[in-house]
Amino acid sequence: MRPLFVVLLGLALACGGGSSDSAWVADVDGVKVPAAELRRLIDRRVENAPDANRDDIVTEELNRLVSEQVVLNHAAKAGITVTDAEVSARLRALHGEEWRDDDPTYRESVRREMVTDRAALLELAPRARVPKSELKAWYDEHRGDYAKPERAQVRQIVVEERTKAEELHARLEQGADFAALARANSLAPEAPAGGELPPFALGELPEAFDRAFELEPGRISSVIESPYGFHIFLLERKIPATTPTFEELSEKLAAELGQRHLEELRREWLRSLRKSAEIQLNNRLLETLR
Repeated sequence: MRPLFVVLLGLALACGGGSSDSAWVADVDGVKVPAAELRRLIDRRVENAPDANRDDIVTEELNRLVSEQVVLNHAAKAGITVTDAEVSARLRALHGEEWRDDDPTYRESVRREMVTDRAALLELAPRARVPKSELKAWYDEHRGDYAKPERAQVRQIVVEERTKAEELHARLEQGADFAALARANSLAPEAPAGGELPPFALGELPEAFDRAFELEPGRISSVIESPYGFHIFLLERKIPATTPTFEELSEKLAAELGQRHLEELRREWLRSLRKSAEIQLNNRLLETLR
């Protein structure tokens, strides 16, 4: 007897209005993949990429639907389901708490994605854990990728006119408080914080900001012109370059490498499921879509 979940899913996919919606493009272990669903995906792809090869689009979307149905059938046999409440929670997470969905087709596509993800995680997550020795080897080979360059902690004042900037610069040289002048005069968004910028590395911000790296801590720059106005910088401190230790990065590495391993396992798992499935294509109908 066919599992109830698969029957309901097939009915949900097949509904949509018009006798043509009862046609199918693939049969996966007795579950029909509706032509209407493939048409919808093709139309969306063509709309987003009108110059793309239609035959390629049909092949890619058909392959994706078949693979999805293979996993959904497997999930149904394993009793893996997703509740309406869980779908609603996912939609709110994706679109915000005020999300109100009125598209049952989109909601169903989210449900299918959640079911396939859950089936893969339940079976593959235990095998996706990466041994500590492998994490350490990766860290030793790629530690430079995680290094943080020298950064500067800077305050700035930005005004529209050079004469105003020169006036403020003179007041600073006479001992005026930089943060107070920034709050009172700067046009930059960080003015309420006394002009304090988040730490940045050389080359991360527009070219004018690199001039701050020429300063000694506690010193102010000359007036520097940029497309944004006239700047005065105060270098508060330079933060030395650092390379996190393996211990500091171990959790991050475990998550990153574990996700990569999971994706590899999932591809192998899907190939295995597809190989054992009985898949029949409705080539006659497919020709009309190409």
